[in-house]
Amino acid sequence: MAMKILVAECSSCGDCIKVCPTGSIFEKGGIVKIKADTCNECEDGEDGPKCQSTCPSGDACIVYM
Repeated sequence: MAMKILVAECSSCGDCIKVCPTGSIFEKGGIVKIKADTCNECEDGEDGPKCQSTCPSGDACIVYM
């Protein structure tokens, strides 16, 4: 599986881009997106997806697909 960013909830702050260990999060045309083929939901981490815990909007913005 992978994480997904809900565009309507995203402020495009870029905080999630900085913490993604797989480099799966990127910005294009002012919209932040996640590459589903490389996102692993931070499966090696104990605290869940780093993007979700770093995001000011949290799980309202970054959700499981």
